[in-house]
Order: sequence, then structure tokens, then C-alpha cells
Amino acid sequence: MKNNKAQLYILLTVILTVLILISPLGIELIQARPGGGHSFSGGGGSSGGGGGGGDGIEFLIYFIFSELPPEISIPLVIAIIVIRIIVKNRNKKEKETISASVGIDASVSRTHALSNNLISLKSIDPNFSKVLFLDFVSSLYQKYYSWFGTDEFKNLSPFFEKSDLEKSAQYKNMQSVNEIVIGSMRIGEINILSHVTGISVDIEANYTVNIKDKKTRYSVTERWYLNRKSGIVSSEPEKLRKIVCPVCAAPANFTDTGVCNSCGNEIHTGEFQWFVKKHNIIRQEVFSVKGLGYYAPETGTQLPTVYQYGLNTAIADFSNQHKINWNQWETQFKYNIASKYFMAIYSAWSSNNLHLVRSLLTDRIYESFMFWMQAFKQAGLVNKLENININAVETVKIETDKFYESITLRIFASSLDYVSDASGNVKGGSNKRMRSYTEYWTFIRRNGVEKDSHDIASCPNCGAPADKMGQAGICEYCGTKISNGDFSWVLAIITQDEVYSG
Repeated sequence: MKNNKAQLYILLTVILTVLILISPLGIELIQARPGGGHSFSGGGGSSGGGGGGGDGIEFLIYFIFSELPPEISIPLVIAIIVIRIIVKNRNKKEKETISASVGIDASVSRTHALSNNLISLKSIDPNFSKVLFLDFVSSLYQKYYSWFGTDEFKNLSPFFEKSDLEKSAQYKNMQSVNEIVIGSMRIGEINILSHVTGISVDIEANYTVNIKDKKTRYSVTERWYLNRKSGIVSSEPEKLRKIVCPVCAAPANFTDTGVCNSCGNEIHTGEFQWFVKKHNIIRQEVFSVKGLGYYAPETGTQLPTVYQYGLNTAIADFSNQHKINWNQWETQFKYNIASKYFMAIYSAWSSNNLHLVRSLLTDRIYESFMFWMQAFKQAGLVNKLENININAVETVKIETDKFYESITLRIFASSLDYVSDASGNVKGGSNKRMRSYTEYWTFIRRNGVEKDSHDIASCPNCGAPADKMGQAGICEYCGTKISNGDFSWVLAIITQDEVYSG
């Protein structure tokens, strides 16, 4: 009887051991931090380490020692520890193999090819600016969904195919779309042909569709293809930041046939400006705040840094243009811009006071941050980042065009990173264990601006306190919009290390 009981304990222990050994292997879908890998699909995830309470190994060892004799418990515990080490090492190797797989190499190769195509495009269009182009696409995206099914949609007639106008008319007064938030935008391809130039853009976004008083929020990934007649030179920033007539720069006010009501010119698709040839929804699902308390493992922290091809040449060109000693300038930039912005932005995020750093953020990234902050608030949660440490900062990329320059750095950091409810109960992450991570931060500034740093608590234009910075990034003291990088550096993009390809 005694032997049967011991055998039963051993069987139960083995089953529990297997469950505990495999339980941490599930993939978690959501990370915290404003730039920390939030999936715009929302949804839930499996909890691998929520609350910082361990994974059950302590209970297992206690169970073994309290219920089994020493001649069984001691060898069994040793065996569990050995198996656990083997499993963890295997998982680590598999994760490293997956992260550094051909997919990453192929992505980097595509990025190099895209960079070469971008150089070719700039050679025939010296005014082309990736920053401004994506701003233009962002404006089109916002107006497309805001005006779809309304009379205002005709004002987009020069920028979309006739089929889009017909579809909008079919849905007139049947639905409306609002609360549009663009999370990320990335140029996928640049094709330069003899008669047309084409660019594809991948867009991750959220929006709410209202149909007969029923509201549904969707998370989408879309691919937009934009074309333009060959030989066209890009407009200056004032004509690209907003949807305006490409001839007279008046606010968009067109007839169904594309005639500008201000200047009388008929604007054919692609004749003067980019237009959307087609757009496809690659992924669409109902968005849910479920899972905001769960944490995904940091999968790219150990990956090697991805440097721009020809970075040394880019550094030399940048140094010559600004007449600087690169080593001295880079040291100051890392301290006064990258590190200070990092600490200020994540501190503001953690305290739910993002308006304190509005002057440091472009419109798109600010809107994205605000969306996630509201999502946490709606779920009754808050993401806390405490004891933030920056361990290293590396310059990885420099890009310049006629109007803007951008610098991307990889930031190595660690902090307490956890989600808690209104009562302070930890729902995800840990308020005791430090979490190490790396992110690629891209800063932009208007070309010709030599101001490398400013008091981040002040307006970079007038020097007044930044306490009255509106959501649009306009200083209420001087009335100037300062979130475009026209006066100093602003943060434009945060990219996670596991997906960054250059």
C-alpha cells in the first residue's frame, strides 16, 4: 500500500512537472510600453509571467519534499532542475535561431534594395522626402475614412480612382468612420518605370465603424499603392502636409470630376500629385482591449544591431554639411536628445501626462500613444515604467533629403515594466524584476535647423513653458506648430528590435 502511494505521488509529480516545464512556452501577444510592441490587433494572450509571481517551480519542490521520502525527493528535484535547464537552453537556442533566421536577412536585403531605389527616385525628383510623403499618405488615409459615404468625399477626386468615388456614393449615409488612429506606416516598394512611378505603403491602423448606431472598432493592416506620372517633382512641405490643390495650394474643394473650385484647374489623377491607384485590406479584425495586462517576451534584445549600409559615408556627409566634429556632436546628441527624450517620454507615459512631452512627438506617434493610453484607461489599467536605466545608445542610420534629416539610434534600456489596476494590483509584468529591452528610435528635424537641443520643458520656438501645448502640437503662447521638426528634433518612429531591418 505504501509503495502504491509513493508510485501515485511520483506519477502526479511527473505530470505536474511536465505541465510546469511546458507552460512558459506559450507565445504572449501583447507588450507594454508605448513603443513596446503593442499589436494593433488587440486581443488576448497567454500569461507566461503576469504579476511577477513565479511559474510554479517553488510549489512543485515544496510538494516533493513534503510528500515524498528523501531517497525519492532529492533525485527527483535534481532531475527536474536538470530537465528545466535543458529545456530553457533549447528554447533559447530555438528563439535565437528563429530571430536570426533567413527572414531577418531577407528583410535587411529588401531594405538595402529599397534604399537604392530611394536614391534613384531622389536623383530624378530632388524634392522627394520620405517624411513628407508619409505625412501626405497619412492625410489621405484620414480623409478617406472620415469622408467616405459623405458629400465631402468628392474633394478627394484627384487622389483616388473613380471606382472609389462610386463606392463612397453607394454607401452614402449608411455608415461613418471615426476615431482613426494610424499606428505605423512603412514604404514597401518603389518602382520607377518609364511613364509612371509607383510606391506601396503598408499601414497599420484602428478605426471605429458606425452602422445604424452600432459601433465596431477594427484593427487593420492595409497596403496602399500610389502612382504618379513620371517627371513630376514633389511639392514643397506646405502642399504635402495637408490635402490641398496641387496647383494653387487651396484647401481641397473639388467637383466630382476633379476641378478645383478655387483655381478652376482640372486635376487628373497622377498628373500633378500622387494618387492612390488601389488599396487592399490585408488583415482586419475586431479590436479588443482584452490582453493589455499580458506581456510578450522580448524576442529581439540579443539580436545584433542593424546598421545602415554606408553609414560611415552618411556620417561624413552629415558632418560636412553641419561643419561639426562627429564624435563630439554624437555624444551631445545621445545625451541631450536621445536619452533625455527617452526618459521624459516614458516618464510622461507612466504618469498619464503625455501633454508634458507633446512638443517632442510628431503628430502620428502622439496619436498612437494617446490611443494606447485611452485603451489602458478604458480597461481600468495603467502601464508603469519605473527605475528606467539607459545602458547604451548606438547611432545606426542617417537619412537626409531636401527638406528633412533623420537619425535612428538603437537604445539599450531596462526598467520595471508592469501593468496595474486602479487598486495597484499587478496584472502583468513585474514591479520587482527589471526588464531589459532595446528599441530603435528615429528623430527628425527640418533641414537647415542647427538647433540640436533645447529645454524639453519649453517651446523650442519662443522659449515659453510647454505647459500649454495643444493636442495639435501648437504652442498656445506663440501660436506656432512645433511638432513637425521645424525648430528642433522630434521623435517620429519607435521600432521594435525584432522587426527592425534598417
